[in-house]
Amino acid sequence: MSVIFWFLLVLIAWSLFGYGLVWTLLARIWPERRRQREEVGVSATMLIAARNEEHVIEAKIRSVLAQDVGPNDLSILVVSDGSEDATLARAMATGDPRVSAFQTEMHGGKAMALNAGLARIDRDVVIFSDANSILEPGAVRSLLSHFSDRAVGGVCGRPRPERHRTGWHGKMEATFWQYDSMLKSAESRIGGAVSAQGTLYAIRRALVPAKVPEAMADDFYISTQVPAAGYRLVFDPRAIAIEDVTERTGDEIMRRVRSTERGWRGLMTMRRLLNPLRHGLYAIQLISHKLLRRVVAFFLPALFLANLALLEDAWFYWIFFLVQAVTYGVALAALLYPNLRRLPGVGVAAFFVMGHAAMAYGILRAATGVRSTRWSPVRSGGDPL
Repeated sequence: MSVIFWFLLVLIAWSLFGYGLVWTLLARIWPERRRQREEVGVSATMLIAARNEEHVIEAKIRSVLAQDVGPNDLSILVVSDGSEDATLARAMATGDPRVSAFQTEMHGGKAMALNAGLARIDRDVVIFSDANSILEPGAVRSLLSHFSDRAVGGVCGRPRPERHRTGWHGKMEATFWQYDSMLKSAESRIGGAVSAQGTLYAIRRALVPAKVPEAMADDFYISTQVPAAGYRLVFDPRAIAIEDVTERTGDEIMRRVRSTERGWRGLMTMRRLLNPLRHGLYAIQLISHKLLRRVVAFFLPALFLANLALLEDAWFYWIFFLVQAVTYGVALAALLYPNLRRLPGVGVAAFFVMGHAAMAYGILRAATGVRSTRWSPVRSGGDPL
């Protein structure tokens, strides 16, 4: 049992702390790839799939139109996924000829909306971006500047939470995003970015799959076609998109359940990339960042049970067991009594435990065939759970 305990502990520690620390330190001494200084202009279309986004879509489009794209040619295509509000009208409100939009007859889900939009795009590069993310100046040009390197097949932008979010969950996720950005920079330098986040990323049109499958993470599936084809996926922290961080814990938990379910299905679909013999350092990054990071949700309760069986072996096991028991107890108390989350450390414990519980549930949904194909935007506001 001690072998199982230490095996699980090492895997958990590597996934949560060791991998990020080792990769960040390794990136400091890793030789930097030389980039072509001359910026070569490309034609690009930003594809935005929107569902009931009348309150944000016009601001999103204006943030894109205001971009200095340099020598690049940029257009915008909005696909309204059977929206029941004024999303389509708001999308066309700017009257700018670079903007086009259409609405599907029915609410078919994001994958169907993306496929409908991709069928109309014949450009060098497709930029994908969520409807509710606002681009900071220079974001698009930063993305497109990398395509002067023929070895680069895709570029990931950097999501950043809206500055005025105040909820405890918003603060926790903001901290996570900061760490995630640091880790992605290290990964990009060593083995290439693992995958993109739907907030903002760009892919060569020739590498975008002919059809985006339903019920899986479209951003993961689309962006991993780049390393699968032998090209490099890079991360540019200058390409910033501002996105809402919900303060409603219940909304965030269900969002994480759905994203894990869809992400796990995407990972299993692209599991050939997990082979280090074929994909080298990229595969090690994918295993550490995506595979182990998710299955830790099952390793944690297994570690707790293994620890319980070892209590009589040494005093260390007692101490470690108490640490786990207190952490889980505090998280449960915070779930039952939300005001406790304001206390130092309580919010962190709740974020950690509830986040992993949501991931475990998401994987179980994927394993049992549950398919989330349709989505509605999660908005901030309201009382926390």
